[in-house]
Amino acid sequence: MKKITFLLLFLMANIMVAQTWTTGDLTVKAGYTVKFDINTGTNIVTMTMVSPDSNWFAVGPGINTGSSMGDAGDDVIMFTSLGLQDRNMTGGFSAPNVDGSQDWTLVSNTSTGGVRTVVGTRPLTTGDANDFTFPTSATTFPLVWAHGTSNALAQHAGTNRGGAVANVTLSTPDFESELKEFSIYPNPSTSAMNIGLSSLVEGGLQLEVYDVLGKKVYSDHLSTLSSSVDISKWNSGMFLVKLTSVEGNISLTKRFVKL
Repeated sequence: MKKITFLLLFLMANIMVAQTWTTGDLTVKAGYTVKFDINTGTNIVTMTMVSPDSNWFAVGPGINTGSSMGDAGDDVIMFTSLGLQDRNMTGGFSAPNVDGSQDWTLVSNTSTGGVRTVVGTRPLTTGDANDFTFPTSATTFPLVWAHGTSNALAQHAGTNRGGAVANVTLSTPDFESELKEFSIYPNPSTSAMNIGLSSLVEGGLQLEVYDVLGKKVYSDHLSTLSSSVDISKWNSGMFLVKLTSVEGNISLTKRFVKL
């Protein structure tokens, strides 16, 4: 009993601690958006920048528009023909300096129909005085933005820059869309039932398997993209496989046949 209580408390503690905060898609100008997803469980920030694939695009988190291009050392994240770069303001009107430490990791760079989507990741806190420290609670922070008329970094026009305010809120993932992607393979099977997830849902998933009489024959907590269950000793027949989100508000089922 003590072990079960400890396990439940441990799981609840991890669910409470590992939260994702997000700015949502912040439109700074028609065709230009940026989003920051802040995961306190992994201490990783995921940034998504969307813009025309013909222009460079940059944002400066933590910089207020009242300070024009910001103070010397203020953080800038920029995507140009040189790729995703960590830069910092000069305190004047010249191009931002390239940081000595490049803390952003490019995850993907895709273009479709003239629209480019860039995804990058970075630790919440890098230890670099020039890097913005992302918040981990409901709050707001200012940012400045700018874009060019080509992919090569060059002077932007007065209308190609501005400021915005990012509103950080607790993320509420669409559990239903996440869970719909799960697969069972092979199906039917004689010895193993494999569960595949397209992505990880925060807090993991509860797996329950029922026979045709409604009796629960198996349960487990899934926290990885793939899991395998030994079914060699199960009776032959049809089973109902149920996945439930941690909150319990969304659950989906699929049929599985044991030969």
